Amino acid sequence: MVTADPSPEFAEAAKALQGLGLVEVQPQTYVLCANPKDRDFPPRNRHCRGRVYVDRVLDEGGHEYRCPECERPVFPSRGKQRHPELRTRVSRPGVHAFVNARLMNLGVNVKQLADGVFKVDLDGMGVVVCIADHCADERYLTREWAARTPTCYIVVNPKDLAERFLKEDWLTAVPLAGIAAGEVDIEETVRQVSEAGPPAAMLTASIPVYTKGARPIVAQPVTPSQPGRRFVVEVGPTEVRVEGETVIAPQAGPRLEIFRALWERFLADCAEGCTVDEFRPFELDDLAGELEARVGKEFADIETVRRTVNRMQTDIEKAVKQRLGMAIDRDDIIQTVRRTGHGKGPNGYRINPSTVAIRPYQADLR
Repeated sequence: MVTADPSPEFAEAAKALQGLGLVEVQPQTYVLCANPKDRDFPPRNRHCRGRVYVDRVLDEGGHEYRCPECERPVFPSRGKQRHPELRTRVSRPGVHAFVNARLMNLGVNVKQLADGVFKVDLDGMGVVVCIADHCADERYLTREWAARTPTCYIVVNPKDLAERFLKEDWLTAVPLAGIAAGEVDIEETVRQVSEAGPPAAMLTASIPVYTKGARPIVAQPVTPSQPGRRFVVEVGPTEVRVEGETVIAPQAGPRLEIFRALWERFLADCAEGCTVDEFRPFELDDLAGELEARVGKEFADIETVRRTVNRMQTDIEKAVKQRLGMAIDRDDIIQTVRRTGHGKGPNGYRINPSTVAIRPYQADLR
C-alpha cells in the first residue's frame, strides 16, 4: 500500500505493525514534476501529475531524474518541495511467526502442517489454525475439511470479508488486524473452537443426476478461448484507453507519441491482412528517430526511449490490474519482440496483435 503525505497517526500505526513483524515499511521522498510552490514552475506542461522519487543512486547533474509522465528532466535539489511517502507491505513470514508465537502462548504443542496452517494440540481432536490468505494447501479451505476438523481461520485482508467467506454460523473467521490490535483474543478463540468441535448439524445439498424439471445450475470452470485474453484499445487525440480506462493521459507527451507510432504501424499491418507473425516491430533506433521527428531530440535518445517504453508496459499492466481487476501481462498491449538465433536484447516493440482489439475512439466516453 502506498500512502502519500501520511498522517502522524498512520505513521505511528505502521511503525507499531512493523515492530510486531507484520508489515515491512519503506519510507520514500518524492517531488512533483509540476508544483506551483517550486522554483521551476511552470514547466512546459503545468498540469503534469508525475512524481519523481528521490534516489541517492541517480545522478541529478546527469539528467537521470526524469518525470515518469512527461519524461522532462527534473532537478529535485533546485528549490523543489519534497513530499514524504510511506510504502507498506504485509510480511508473509512475519505474519506466520506472529500467529505461531500467539498460539505457543496456549502452552501446548503447535505443529506446522503446511505453509500458513498450524495444528494446535488441545484436548480432544485439537484445532487447526489456517491463515486463509496464505494457505498453501486448498484442502484446508474446503467446507468438507472445516466440517469434520475444528478449524479457526485467520484473514489477513479483511476487505469484503463477509462476501468472500462462506456464510455458515459454525465457521470461525477472525481478522489478523483484530488480533494485532488486541480486539480479538486468538488464544481464547482457539479454545472455543476446540470445545465446540465439529458442527452437530449442517445443511447439505444433493444434485440429482436426472430431473423431470429444469436442470439445476452447476458452475463449471470457463475454458478460455484461444489464443487467450483480449483487450479493447482506443487511441484518441490526447489519450489512450484500455477497456475504457485511460492508461496514457493527455499530459504524457512522449509516451503518447511513442504509442501513436506503434499504433499507426499496427493499423497498417491490420489493413494489409498480416498474420500475427507478420506484424512488424519498431526497432529501438527507428522508434527513437520517429520520436525525434514528432517531439524533438530532447526525448529521443535510445536509452530514454527504452526506459519510456518499459515504464509504459509496467504502468499499463498496473492500471488494468488495479483499476479494472483484469488479468494482464506487461506484453499484452505493448509487446517486446526479441531477437532469435543470435544477438541479445530486444529487437523492437509492437502493439500485441494476439491480444489487442481495435475500437474507434469515443470522445464522449467520459
